[in-house]
Amino acid sequence: MWETDSLPGNFRRWIEHFDQVVVPCQHNVELFSGFHNDVSYCPLGVDHSFWKPMDVERTDVFRFHGGGSLWRRKGLDVLVNAFNALKLPNTELHIKAAPHAKDVPLNRLGDKVFLNRDWMTREQHREWFNQADCFVAVSRGEGFGLMPLQAIASGVPTIVSDSTGQSQFAHLAFGVVPCRKSTAETLGQWDEPNQKVLEELMMEAYSNRQTIKDRAVARVPESKVFSWSNATKQLLSLIPEGNLLEDPVWYEPEIMTSIQVVRKVNAHIGSQFYSLKPGETYMVPENVHQVLLNSGAIQ
Repeated sequence: MWETDSLPGNFRRWIEHFDQVVVPCQHNVELFSGFHNDVSYCPLGVDHSFWKPMDVERTDVFRFHGGGSLWRRKGLDVLVNAFNALKLPNTELHIKAAPHAKDVPLNRLGDKVFLNRDWMTREQHREWFNQADCFVAVSRGEGFGLMPLQAIASGVPTIVSDSTGQSQFAHLAFGVVPCRKSTAETLGQWDEPNQKVLEELMMEAYSNRQTIKDRAVARVPESKVFSWSNATKQLLSLIPEGNLLEDPVWYEPEIMTSIQVVRKVNAHIGSQFYSLKPGETYMVPENVHQVLLNSGAIQ
């Protein structure tokens, strides 16, 4: 999977060596099809026996939730800005960020914004979802987007951005935020969610707390099309007849790529020693190419 409109170089170098490519959203079908002639769609899924509506302790405070391991790609900055701009009384914003995430801002997010960076058990994560009055996932790019789908399966009113993988299940959300294109932090362009529309949807959720909750719970059965059972069946249907799944042959592919260095290199990379000179062409493994690229020896 990939989250922007441009595949990185290592994807493009590897992809031709595969017989078949399976991706989790239509955005990726279109993206990968530019580099391979056999690309199929198979969504991810949710375990609906686990991710489901639950009775949890509630207060009068209206809780918006959001989360993800990457701050900007997940659009968490847009969510914080929208929440702080609304200044709604008796509200809180709770954000789940991975403990290892390096891009979480260190500056003050706001008096009513709470950042949780502790690992949660699966059961704690489920309870955290169900504590939300509205889950917001205004991601700039997703291969699929499991967190908002888990929220939808839990009967939590959910706002999503109409972006990449999330577009697959946006019809199940309480609200959908339109996007424009902007420059991605990685490569190419991704989707920039409209903060003003997000604010309007958050206000609507806040003003109709019980109504949107009842509607979200009633629509949970519609989300069951995205089950792991259906995903497994679809994946198996994509595998050509004659492939023996019971006894697969595993091997490490040795993908070689052509390079020219911009300066002299004498270095041990992995188990090999490389002596490379500018002006000459060399064939090196993919991992060596990446090390040289990171060091600035090739461009």
